[in-house]
Amino acid sequence: MEKILKIKLLAYALITMLSFPYLILPENAGVSVPIFFIIQLVCLYFILPRKKPLLVFSPIFILSLNSFIYGNSMWRISNFIVIILLYAVMILIICNKFNFNDNKLLTKILNLVFSPFAHFNIPFKWCGEINRENTTILKRILIALLISAPVLIFMVILLSSADSIFSNMVRSAFESFFDLFDQFFGNVIFKSVYGIFMGFYGFGLVVFAYKDKLPKPKPRPVYEYTYPDGSTLVTTEVPEPKKDPDKLIINIFLSMILLLYTVFVVIQFAYLFTGADLPYGLTYTEYARKGFFELLFLTGINIVIILVCTNLTKNLKANITKGLLSYLCAVTVILLVSSYYRMMLYNTDDGLTRLRFLVFGFLIFEGLGLIFTFYYIIKPRFSIISVYAAIALSYYLILNLVPIDGIVAKSQMDRGFNGVNYVKTLSSDAAGQILRLYEHEEYRDDAKSFIFYKLEWYERIPNRWQRYNLSVERLKNYVEE
Repeated sequence: MEKILKIKLLAYALITMLSFPYLILPENAGVSVPIFFIIQLVCLYFILPRKKPLLVFSPIFILSLNSFIYGNSMWRISNFIVIILLYAVMILIICNKFNFNDNKLLTKILNLVFSPFAHFNIPFKWCGEINRENTTILKRILIALLISAPVLIFMVILLSSADSIFSNMVRSAFESFFDLFDQFFGNVIFKSVYGIFMGFYGFGLVVFAYKDKLPKPKPRPVYEYTYPDGSTLVTTEVPEPKKDPDKLIINIFLSMILLLYTVFVVIQFAYLFTGADLPYGLTYTEYARKGFFELLFLTGINIVIILVCTNLTKNLKANITKGLLSYLCAVTVILLVSSYYRMMLYNTDDGLTRLRFLVFGFLIFEGLGLIFTFYYIIKPRFSIISVYAAIALSYYLILNLVPIDGIVAKSQMDRGFNGVNYVKTLSSDAAGQILRLYEHEEYRDDAKSFIFYKLEWYERIPNRWQRYNLSVERLKNYVEE
C-alpha cells in the first residue's frame, strides 16, 4: 500500500479521534452532531477508492439531524448503532460485496461491524514504516523523559526543602492540578479513550475497503493427521450430498396450523369486526381490548415460518406448498389488521402514547413487508431479508424525522385534561401543546412548571455552540411570548 494512502488513512483516524469527543460526546450535543458527519463525509470523499457508495451517507446524515432538530433523546443510542451498520453497508458496496439478493447479506454486515478490531494494530505498524527516522527520534525522546522524571522529582523535593516560597508555589500548583484532576479526570479520560477507540474503529472500517492490498494470512489446512511413523496427511472435509427437504412434511405442518388459523379468522370476522353479540357473558370492550401483543407475536412467528419454508422449497416444484404459504401470509395480514384494530380501541379510550405511536408505525410497515412476502413466496429469487432491512431502515428514518412527542402530546391534549400528567413527562417537543393549558387558569401552573423545568434542565450545563438545538430555541421563544 503506497505511502500517501497510508498517511491519508492515518490522518482520517486522527481526525476522528479528535472530532468525535469534541462534537459527539458533549452532553446534549445538537448541531455539532451533523457537523461531525459532514467532516466524516469530506474525509471519506478524499480517502475511499469509489465515490458513489457515499450516497449511503444520506440516511446517516438524516439520523444525525435528529440531535439538532428535536429535544427527544430516545434515539441517540440506537441511531449510533444504525449508523455503524450503514457504515458497514457502505464499505461492502465499495468492495463489491454488497448484493441485495444475498441471503447472507445481514451476516456479512454484522461480520464487518466487528472486523475493525482485527486492524487496530495496523496504525502502529504504519507509523513506524512511514518515517523510521522520526520514529527513532520519538523513542529517544520517550527514553529521555523516563530518565528525567525521577531526577526532576528528586530535585523538586530538595528545592522545596531549601526555599519555603518555592515550596508553597509547588504545593499550590499541585493542589490546583489535583483539584482540576479530580473535577475533570473521569470525563476527560472517558472522552479521550472513547475518541481514540472510535478513531481506530473508523480506521479499521475504512481500511477494509483496501483489504486486497493488505498482507494476506496464510491459509490453514482444514484437517491434519500425523501417522505413528511421523508422516502427515492433510485433507479437506468433503460435504455430504445435500438432500432435498420433504415437501410432504412441510405441507402437513402448514395445513395443521392453517386449520387452526382458519377457525380463528372466522371468529375474528364473526365477532370482532362485525360487533355481533358475544357469548359467555363477555362485553365487547373486554373482548376487543385483549390479545393485542399475542397477535403481534404470532405475526412474527408466521413470517419466520413462511421464510423458512420458502427457503427450503425455493429450488423445488412445490405449488401446493406455495399455495399454503400464500394462505398463511393472508392469515397473517388478517392478524395484523386485528392487532391494528385493537390498538385503535386502546388509543380511542386512553389516547396516544410513545409506545402506541411506535406500534402503529410498526404495524403499518409490517403490512408493507407482508406485501413483499407474498411476492417472495411466488418468486423466491431475491433476498427478502434485505427487503425487510430496507423497510426497517425506512421506518427508522421516518421515526427520527417525525416529532413523536409533539404528535403524542396533541393526541392527549385533544382528549381534554386526562392526559396532562403523561404529557408533562415528554420532552421539550411537547411544549407547543402544553401551551394550550394557558387557556385554562387551573392548569397554567402546570404549563409554566413544564416549560421552566425543561429550560432549567437544558441550562444546567454551560451554553456552548455544540448544544444549539431547535427544540430548545422554540422553548425559549415560548417563554418570551
